[in-house]
Amino acid sequence: MRVLFVCTTGGSGRRQLGGAERFLVEMLPALAARGVEVVAATPDDEVAEALRAAGVRWLPLGAARRVDLDYARRIRALVDELRPDVVSAHLLSAAMHARAGLGLRGRRTPLVVTLHNSLWQYRDAAGSLRARAAVQANISTDLMLRRLRPHATVAVSAFEARELRVRGKVRDVHVIPNPLPAIWPDAADGPDPAPDGPVRVGFLGRLEREKGADLLPDVATALPDVEFLVAGAGTTRLAARPNLHLIGRVDAADFLRRVHCLLVPSRVEAFGRSALEAMSLGVPVVHSGVGGLAEVTAAGDGVLAYRAELTAPALASAVRTATQPGAWDERRHALAREYTARHSFAGCVDTWFDLYRAVAHDTR
Repeated sequence: MRVLFVCTTGGSGRRQLGGAERFLVEMLPALAARGVEVVAATPDDEVAEALRAAGVRWLPLGAARRVDLDYARRIRALVDELRPDVVSAHLLSAAMHARAGLGLRGRRTPLVVTLHNSLWQYRDAAGSLRARAAVQANISTDLMLRRLRPHATVAVSAFEARELRVRGKVRDVHVIPNPLPAIWPDAADGPDPAPDGPVRVGFLGRLEREKGADLLPDVATALPDVEFLVAGAGTTRLAARPNLHLIGRVDAADFLRRVHCLLVPSRVEAFGRSALEAMSLGVPVVHSGVGGLAEVTAAGDGVLAYRAELTAPALASAVRTATQPGAWDERRHALAREYTARHSFAGCVDTWFDLYRAVAHDTR
């Protein structure tokens, strides 16, 4: 079975390593190990470098602009040349151009689309009328192209699936939650339940408004005795605070084992991968509860997960609760083991493999 993966990694020129990019880097080599003939067509960036290092066949392909007819034509040409059993498109740009490129002429080649987010959630959380209008335009184009080129859709959470089915009237939606990484430590390697020194709170993700990065300075001000470690990159510039430290990109597992609480103040979140990773190590999470975060954190509510309104006082109060002396107990260890078992990487590989095989078989 040959699967062609297309993705404009980084999304709209951001060149940031988000959930879709991590999916490609981790999942494609695993599918290749299962016997899938994997071909990745992405821009030449750190994702491409990682795929090449893993032995994945890679071809340079990306969009130069929001609407790039040449990109759509090159996807079509690749399909004609490679004759894949399935085309798997990730993120909005690749999805829209793959639909346009395949069109009616490519109807016999199955297409699977994964957006890795909810466009409606982005629209509702937009910070300006202009931004809201831009997202609405993407929604309208997305739904129009879905009618032109029907295909299977994968949602990373039940929340995203509901958005597609209810707000978009989209059919043929499959839910495949994000897994933990293929190589991931055991929950026993989490933070010391009685740490020395100041409490350390982490933020792990893109430094963007939709991730709530702009709230971090005010939360740090409200908790002057707490050290804030901010890992990630993005366009949001954070005001300086003596207890707020920007440390760039990090190894997620190493970072989470350094902190006593993870702050996830997202305004937009289809899943909440960093929250999952933290809880699987027994690290408590203070979160906004938006979108997929609510379902990812549900099993840990009040033990490993603490929901708060998106204000500095509310987030600071939740951090105090999550890190108070005596909060660490066997319930956190038990929940961490439960999260690890429920979101295993191997199980997710099996689910994706079965989906690709099923959609390929349906066209024969």
